[in-house]
Amino acid sequence: MLNIAILALDNCIHSTVSGPFDIFSIAAMHSRESDNDNGGFCSVQIVLPDENPVHSFNGLIIDGTKTTKDTDRYDLIMTPALMGDLSPLLENSEVIDWIIDQHEEGACICSVCAGAFLVAKAGLLNGKQATTHWALADDFKSKFPEVNLKIEKMLVDEGDIISAGGVTAYLDLCIYIINRFGTPELASSISKTLLIDTTRQTQTPYSSYTFRKSHGDEAVLKAQTHLEKMCKSPVKIPDLAAVAGLEERTFNRRFKKATGETPTEYIQGLRIENARKLLETTQEPVDRVTQAVGYEDVSSFRRLFKQHTGLSPSDYRKRFSVFYRGEHN
Repeated sequence: MLNIAILALDNCIHSTVSGPFDIFSIAAMHSRESDNDNGGFCSVQIVLPDENPVHSFNGLIIDGTKTTKDTDRYDLIMTPALMGDLSPLLENSEVIDWIIDQHEEGACICSVCAGAFLVAKAGLLNGKQATTHWALADDFKSKFPEVNLKIEKMLVDEGDIISAGGVTAYLDLCIYIINRFGTPELASSISKTLLIDTTRQTQTPYSSYTFRKSHGDEAVLKAQTHLEKMCKSPVKIPDLAAVAGLEERTFNRRFKKATGETPTEYIQGLRIENARKLLETTQEPVDRVTQAVGYEDVSSFRRLFKQHTGLSPSDYRKRFSVFYRGEHN
C-alpha cells in the first residue's frame, strides 16, 4: 500500500490539497473493492507544518491529519500549488528540510504548479528536468538556473521527482501516480469515474505570451509600444530602430537583451496573441483572421500558429472559443 502525504501550506490553492485527497481516497476505495487488491491502493494524509490549521489563499481553512513534526515516513509527498509571494515558504527551513529528509528516506516527491519552487529550493531538481506553470517560467529560471525547465510539458517524471504544470494539472498528476504505482486498470477506472481527461500532454495551448516591459530600457519600450499599435501592418526593423532612436545593430542587441526575443520573434508573438483572441471571441473564418493579424499566406499562418500553440487554428477554436461552450448536439 502506497503511503501518500499531501502537504498543506498557507496561501496554497485549496483544490490542490483537497482534490488529490479525494482522488486518492476514491482510488483506495475502488481498489479495496477489487477482487485483485483487498489491501487498497493507498493511504493518504494531509500534512501540516505544525499543529495549527493553514489558510488557503482565499481564506479557507485546511486542517490536517498529520504534521511535519511527526515521525511518519511516506512513499510519496505532494506539494500543492501556491499563490502570492513565495519567499516566506522558500525560507521555511523546517518544511524544506522535511521534504529533503523524506526524499532521503525514499519518498517520491511530486509538485503541482508553484509547488515545484519548494522542491527546487530543496535542491532536489538540480541537473534534472521539471515543469511548473507556464506563467512562472521566468521567475523559476532566475531562481533555479541549474534546473532544466521543460515549461511546455504538463508532466515531467524524473523517477524520484514528478512535477506537474498548472493548477488543474493535479488531475493529470493523480491519474499518472495511480497508473505508475497502482495499475493502468485502476487509473482508467478513476479517470472515467471522475471524468478526468487523460490526454493532455502539453501546456502549450494554454500558455500566453508574457511580453516583458519592466526591463528599464526606455528606447526598447518605445519600440514595444509602437509594435502593439502597428503589428498588424508590415514592420521593417530599420523603421523600428528609428522609433527607438537607435542604430539598427544596437537596437537588435538591446531589444533581445530587454525582452528575451528578437524583434521578429516579438512581432510574431503579438500577432499570435491577437489571432488567439479572434479565434476565441469571433466566428471569423481563419483566412480573415490571418489577414486581420498581419499575415497574407494562410498556409504559413497555420504552420506558425501550430508551432506556437501546438494546435491548428481550427482545433484551437474548438477548444477555447466561447461559441463552442455550451453547445449541444
